[in-house]
Amino acid sequence: MDLTEEINGLNNQISSLFPGCEVDLQEMLRLLLSGDVTGALQLCFQDLAQIMQGEFQSFSRVVVMLLCVGILAALLMNLTDLFENKQIADIGFYFVYLFLILLLLRIFGTVTDTAQSLISDMLVFMKLFMPVYFLAVGAASGVTTGLLYYQFILMLIYVMEAALSAFLMPLIKVYIFLTFMNGLWAEEKLHMLLELLKRVIGYLLKLFFAVITGISMIQSMITPVIDAMKMSTLQKTIALIPGIGTVSDSVAELVIGSAVLIKNSIGVLAVLLLVLLCALPAIKIWILAMLLKLSAALAGIVSDRRITSCMDQVGEGSLLVLRIVLTACGLFLIMIAIAAMTTNRGF
Repeated sequence: MDLTEEINGLNNQISSLFPGCEVDLQEMLRLLLSGDVTGALQLCFQDLAQIMQGEFQSFSRVVVMLLCVGILAALLMNLTDLFENKQIADIGFYFVYLFLILLLLRIFGTVTDTAQSLISDMLVFMKLFMPVYFLAVGAASGVTTGLLYYQFILMLIYVMEAALSAFLMPLIKVYIFLTFMNGLWAEEKLHMLLELLKRVIGYLLKLFFAVITGISMIQSMITPVIDAMKMSTLQKTIALIPGIGTVSDSVAELVIGSAVLIKNSIGVLAVLLLVLLCALPAIKIWILAMLLKLSAALAGIVSDRRITSCMDQVGEGSLLVLRIVLTACGLFLIMIAIAAMTTNRGF
């Protein structure tokens, strides 16, 4: 299997994951092989600022609409004395609260859609790029190492798809639903349950991260050593042959060193592309979460506590979604880094 042909074949498939960005794998790999990491970074992120500027123009509407809802709720609560029947004021408040729920559902729907789309794109990216990378790992370190790392990354992709998308994301949606229910009571009866659920989600993310990283670290302590011992035995055997032993040993070191350089360059390329893939969606989710919290803080000056608490809790839910996205990205980055560092063969 020709590594160059594999990289050429990836261009069209990878480019579809980066709408608005021009991704030239050949040029980026050439820059990395020559040691020009700065040039590769500029080539990778040159279109990101322009795309982000277009995304951010719509965010100002979020703050305006949330503040309008908060001010309207404040007016209703402050004008209750004008109504002889307090139930009229309560009904007005619940209409405003219902409108707030619809608005927050739309914002949170944008957050979850962005996160799920990003997780799906990351999984597709890893499925496309990892065969090429572990082909280079196998050439640099040995077939056993490349094969086992490839099997492990496939397992990681399957577990991540099952755990993050099918379990943790629905759990956060339950958190948001309970947040809306909590605002129906002035006493906020579900506050402690929301705090418990938020801690459980955080602990599950930490546990998931620790388990996957730990398994990867344990595997990296054993598998590369096996291939290193096989290669060392072969080199020493060839070195014993009179006449050609010294030359063959030097050629072998040169070939292995070149393979390690190519492998590390492809690894850095994978890291850059993965960061580029995650950058815009992660920033978008973070900004939406911060806008929700900012709106809650500003509306809290005049508005009802239930209104501001609901905004703030949805912001917390958005930050939990961001933690899921960053955990998924971090696991893949750590996996690539471990594979790169433990298969360098002393170079």
